[in-house]
Amino acid sequence: MKKNRMAVFMLFAAAVCWSTSGILIKLVSLHPMAIAGWRSLIAGLFILVVCKKTVKISWDAPSLGAALCLGAFCVCFVGATKLSTAANAIVLQYAASAYVAVLAPRLLGEPTRRSDWFILVLVILGIGLFFMDDLSMEGRLGIFIGILGSVFWAGTMIFLRKAKEQSTSWPLSLGNFMAAACCLPFMFRQMPGLTDSLGVLGLGVISIGAGYAIFSYAIKEVQALDAVLICSIEPFINPLWVFLFFGELPGPAALAGCSLVLLAVTARSVMAATGEQGVSEAA
Repeated sequence: MKKNRMAVFMLFAAAVCWSTSGILIKLVSLHPMAIAGWRSLIAGLFILVVCKKTVKISWDAPSLGAALCLGAFCVCFVGATKLSTAANAIVLQYAASAYVAVLAPRLLGEPTRRSDWFILVLVILGIGLFFMDDLSMEGRLGIFIGILGSVFWAGTMIFLRKAKEQSTSWPLSLGNFMAAACCLPFMFRQMPGLTDSLGVLGLGVISIGAGYAIFSYAIKEVQALDAVLICSIEPFINPLWVFLFFGELPGPAALAGCSLVLLAVTARSVMAATGEQGVSEAA
């Protein structure tokens, strides 16, 4: 029970760290691929240093799968944030909960409970409301990239759970290095100014590095669907930072969507923290 509660608390802490990505990305004027590269390079190094006691280098399929999915997700997330609003990008990420609900029973043997399907419906409805706001073509491209990123985020969750008996911090670090390698041609096209440098440093250390370091411990103790649903609190916090500093506010439909996601995450977090098992159901 205590372990469950600590894992839920750590998932919330990771989500708060990740939620700072929106505002920090908006602060940086570099090309989206350069931002993704620099933040991932710094994050990968940070995770190796902070989690050095738990990092066990492994080249098995689950570790490589998690790393590849995370690397692709990191690039997609930055692109979606730059082309759409921070709120849209972060909420679309959690469409991954639908994929995990379907795949986890088959690939991980982790049953999707009846209560999970109810929570999942709320999350999907909340995400759907984001598409009811007026969007430019650029915004639509950002949403498409965000949806693609959600597929990779789901893959990250599945593969990390497969690698839970080994080192989860290693694939998270490796995935960031892979993202940095993909973005290398863009990273040295322009010299970052002071604001840009501070922005990417904050992204690498706080948003991604600290967030993933905390997450690497929590993912060992909770099921994949619990992890993705509880971390869905991030969409509520992320646009709040951006609104406070930039005045960028999602439309009324998106705000309603945020409220649904918040309700769903709160309910699922209480269930996970109290060890509620519900009734298993084949997916």
